[in-house]
Amino acid sequence: MKAVLKFILQVAYNVIFMTFFFVTGPFFLFKLWRRGKILPQFGQRFGLYSKDVRERLKPGCDLWIHAVSVGEVKIARVLIRCLREMKPDLRIVISATTGTGFTLAKTVLEDERTSVIYNPIDFLWSVVAAFKLIQPKRLILIESEIWPNYLWCARRRHIPIYLVNARLSDRTEVRYRKMRWLVRPLLHEIDLIFAQDQIDVTRLTQVGFAPEAIFNRGSLKYDVAVIDTSAEKDISAWWDRAGWLANQPILLGGSTHPGEEEVLVRIYLDLREKWPNLRLVLAPRHAERGGSIRDLCDRMGLRAVTRTQLAAATAPLANGSTPDVMVVNSTGELSSLYKRATVAFVGKSLRGQGGQNFIEAAPGGTPIIVGPNMQNFKVITREFLSQQAIIQVFDEFELAQRLQTLFGSDEIRRELGTRARTTFEANLGAAQRTATVILKSFENGRD
Repeated sequence: MKAVLKFILQVAYNVIFMTFFFVTGPFFLFKLWRRGKILPQFGQRFGLYSKDVRERLKPGCDLWIHAVSVGEVKIARVLIRCLREMKPDLRIVISATTGTGFTLAKTVLEDERTSVIYNPIDFLWSVVAAFKLIQPKRLILIESEIWPNYLWCARRRHIPIYLVNARLSDRTEVRYRKMRWLVRPLLHEIDLIFAQDQIDVTRLTQVGFAPEAIFNRGSLKYDVAVIDTSAEKDISAWWDRAGWLANQPILLGGSTHPGEEEVLVRIYLDLREKWPNLRLVLAPRHAERGGSIRDLCDRMGLRAVTRTQLAAATAPLANGSTPDVMVVNSTGELSSLYKRATVAFVGKSLRGQGGQNFIEAAPGGTPIIVGPNMQNFKVITREFLSQQAIIQVFDEFELAQRLQTLFGSDEIRRELGTRARTTFEANLGAAQRTATVILKSFENGRD
């Protein structure tokens, strides 16, 4: 009976998924075309691979790691580093969904033992083609990437499935609870689930994951931050060209989203009445918004300069044109900026939904403020709040008050920053703990 129900579920899912894709697909393809993002490897989405890719993947692999975008690829990177320290000869395939994730994986991961491809869309034929080519001994899913055909194809081939750094959004939790009778058999296909903390263990169990398969191994995002901060750049030239002093107080808005820059500019205008030397740095989540943010600053009576303008400058800006605001319209430099900041506000948390990762700011002892919307980073937010290592505000007015307090007290800033650094250091090692359990499964002869 169970086999019949499983067969009906698989047929129903594939019919519904194909119908949905072919109805909505043309719209998304048009958007990609308008943005110039139709990919030369687009066929990989449908399980179609060029001759050179087939030759590269022909021997098969020990692990297929399924990621989505930059964040998940970074998690895969620290996990691979730990796995290779214990088992250097592992052959690994990592797949990414987004162009930025694919590019990052190609840049920092691909070598003679690691291949990078695009994730196939969850059509049965494209996933079957990928499995047939890759021939993995293990399938690792990062955070929340649970696609039915991946699970079913892996199970038919007796391939163990692991969910690493498991994350459950509020929306997904509600959906899983409502359809627990339907999704529970699917979730039980996963052999090992690595949760980020004990609260997540409970939540994952309640929505239908097998409790005996869940391990609390901590969040790998702390280990990711070690790699990110180790790649910091010397940005002293920015300050020199802007005419800013090395010890000038800085309010940094990191990974900001639309609406948050205007809030920070309004608060900054009030703050500098008391602290005239204060400067504002705005690093939007999407660097292409830099021009519009600079225009916003101009309209609000502030002198603003973009990161690319500073890069093009051959000498320090004249005193009369010393900027009040620096707009960072480039990428890969946020961890360096956090170390320069006197106080950092991390965006997509006040005007956006889900929040952004603030861990990069913690190793340097930077005082951190976030807004109320940190749904995508519940575990680390909960941990930092429990240690009083971060400030969470609930609106623009509370943000302004907290910033007044922080800039007014060196001692409060120092204590908050110290607790952030201590909390960060106490949570390192999840990648090592996760890798150890994964490699034990190899030793147990489950190949």
